[in-house]
Formats: sequence, structure tokens, C-alpha cells
Amino acid sequence: MDIFLYNFEFLFFNLLLALIAVFFGYLMLRVKSNIFKALFGLIWIIFLPNTIYLITDISHVYEDWPRADLVFKAMITIQYTLFAIAGVITFIYAVYFFERLLENKNKKKRKPSTFLAILILNFIVGFGVILGAVQRTNSWDIFINPLRVINDSLGILNSPYLLSLSLISGALFNVIYFYFVKPLTKWWKKK
Repeated sequence: MDIFLYNFEFLFFNLLLALIAVFFGYLMLRVKSNIFKALFGLIWIIFLPNTIYLITDISHVYEDWPRADLVFKAMITIQYTLFAIAGVITFIYAVYFFERLLENKNKKKRKPSTFLAILILNFIVGFGVILGAVQRTNSWDIFINPLRVINDSLGILNSPYLLSLSLISGALFNVIYFYFVKPLTKWWKKK
């Protein structure tokens, strides 16, 4: 039970960080003031990698598995699965608000420039996820330790392995976004 509760604490905290991106993405879309759009957009992009980052938390299963009995193995499997799904959903909605902003809330066919912007954005998110998962850099480090963010970013850019991992992550995030955005937003609009 201790494993389950401990996991819930850090997973819930990571989910709250993901919800910051969703919340500010929504605000960015809704406000009229360009100053507030820019401010909310800055906060949104800083916290955006926290959304899909939730799927990386599943790596903790390997640590938890040997310490859990059969019942708790089932519980932590469900726990990690639900939080990974929450990561995908928060990621899609946070990026979707940005897409709607680029399209001026137009519900018609996606413009090529919007497609390209989202494509690039998802590679930036891939970079951010590797920055957090491997370099252990947090979103708030931009405010409290910007030199660390710069050094850790340069560390990724100077490492062929980490750069490749970042690009692969960005490609995966593009597949996830473009595959799931329509069914998920259609489902949401029905509710």
C-alpha cells in the first residue's frame, strides 16, 4: 500500500503540472488581449512537456514490481495506466487549444502552416520531455535556475544519443497528436 500511495503523490503532482498547460492553453485561446495571450502562451509552452511526460512515469513500474504482492501489482498497473492515459489526453487538449488559436477557431480543414507549427511544436515538446526525464530539469527551473536549463539543453544538443532520443520522442508525440486529436475532440464535444 505504501508504494501505491507514494506513487499517487508524485503522479498526482505531475498531473497537476500537466493541467497547468491545459489551463493556460485554454486561457491563451479565450482571452482577447494580445499581452495576456503572450503571457499565457509563455506559461503554456513552459509546462506543455509535463503533459505527455506522464507516460514516462511508467518506467517506475520496474522499481515497484518486485516490492508489490499480486494485488498491488494489479493496482499499480492500473494506476500507471490511468496516469499515462491522462498524460496523452492533457497533451492533446493543450496542443489542440494552440491549434485552434492558429486557426482562429476555424473548425474547417487544417491549414498547412498550422500543421507545420504543430509538427515543430511536438519536436520541441520531445526535447522538453528528454530535458525533464534524462537531465531532470523541471519547468520551474526556467524561472529559478535559467543557467541550468541552458546547460542541460546544451547537454542534449551535444549528445547524439539524447538528441536522437529527443527527435524520436517528438516524432512519437506527433503520431499521438495527429492520430488521436480528432476522435478525442469529437468525443469531448458530445459530452
